[in-house]
Amino acid sequence: MRKNGFQSPYNAMQITTWIIFPVLLAHFLIFLTPTLPAALSIPLTILYIIAALLSGYYGYVTTKTDSMDHKLHHHLYGSPHPDADTDAAASPESETKYCWVCQTNVYPQSMHCKYCDKCVSNFDHHCMWLNTCVGSANYTSFFQTVVWTFLFISLHVISIIVHLSLYFIEHDKVKSLAGSWFGGAGANIILVGFNIGFLVFTAFCAFMVLQLLVFHLGLRRENITTYQYILRDTAKKRERMRLSNMVMQRRVEELENTGNRMEAMCLKAGALQCCMPCDPVRRLVLQELDQADENEEHGNDDRSYSVADDNQEGGSNGDGDGDTKTSVSGDADEENNGVQEAANGATSPSNHSTSSSRKSAGGSRKSVGNVCADSEPGEQYIEDGITPSGTTFIKVTKHSENVLKQDSDTKTDYSSETENGGGPFRGERGLGVTA
Repeated sequence: MRKNGFQSPYNAMQITTWIIFPVLLAHFLIFLTPTLPAALSIPLTILYIIAALLSGYYGYVTTKTDSMDHKLHHHLYGSPHPDADTDAAASPESETKYCWVCQTNVYPQSMHCKYCDKCVSNFDHHCMWLNTCVGSANYTSFFQTVVWTFLFISLHVISIIVHLSLYFIEHDKVKSLAGSWFGGAGANIILVGFNIGFLVFTAFCAFMVLQLLVFHLGLRRENITTYQYILRDTAKKRERMRLSNMVMQRRVEELENTGNRMEAMCLKAGALQCCMPCDPVRRLVLQELDQADENEEHGNDDRSYSVADDNQEGGSNGDGDGDTKTSVSGDADEENNGVQEAANGATSPSNHSTSSSRKSAGGSRKSVGNVCADSEPGEQYIEDGITPSGTTFIKVTKHSENVLKQDSDTKTDYSSETENGGGPFRGERGLGVTA
């Protein structure tokens, strides 16, 4: 178990950080400070050194701080964590969860880091450049490190640009300073070559750090952690993939049922990326999801509706199968429990939880899940449309809706055929999309 980033094992990215930082500092002080006019050299050097010192200081604080979960710290060392809230720690009613790796109770927001082998309080991510976990104890200092590192590298880029600009506009002062500082023939050419090379490198570094800074500014605005962001983004991708699978499956069924060549061409064209906004199949699936959400809002937990109710809404004369046990729903697929490992190493048997933003791409629908009211949590009905409670779930198509309405007067019962896989309705197998 690693207490902080200065404990072994070290990684390649951490060692690279230890090398790059002094190299940039040495280049600035050797190749830029002496070769710029004093009016520019003095203020730029002062600002650069301040940014470098603050970047190094906050980086050291972030790496040195132990972000261990407070309950785990008390369990291991028998004393409160230095940053622990004594009132909260002493409260026996504090909500906790059990970590099977650490073998103790930890706070709900804590996650187990496989690199540091400990639960981290309010886990954000494991920073590979500092080789330490970032949590509630050191997130503020980590954010300050990012800010000052960006300023540090940006000042380096600006100073190189100023030097090269003055050199190429034939500024005699710059050339004379370079010649007197390095001496010898060709000193200016060597200096310019070094500066151009470092300009490319530092500009790339500044761009990467800027991306990281903007990302964490967005996280602070939303008041979420990096780990929570990754879980949310994963859930969105899973919902988009599930919706895409539903649309693709419905398109195949509609193409099988249509007899009009022009309509078939329109259905095929809807699969093109440019035609997605006006895709009739996608609109039909989203309408079904709208109906499913409305059913859920009215207290129908399994988000399905009966054949008899459908016949009544469609103008049936009341002779339909009112007592039928056949239920019709959209694509049924319960969200699988567990989330993928995220945020550079957050993993723990105790920390797996179901996360779903319930947002689907291409529409306003929030969920495509369907859970039978009689099923237990975590169960998934995938056997040919038969739910754990015995209810048969079948696929609704335009063809099947017409058949239902036509047969309501004749009271034809297809339930036995459906359960055996026959009849005009086909039992639908769950999509089985996993995290």
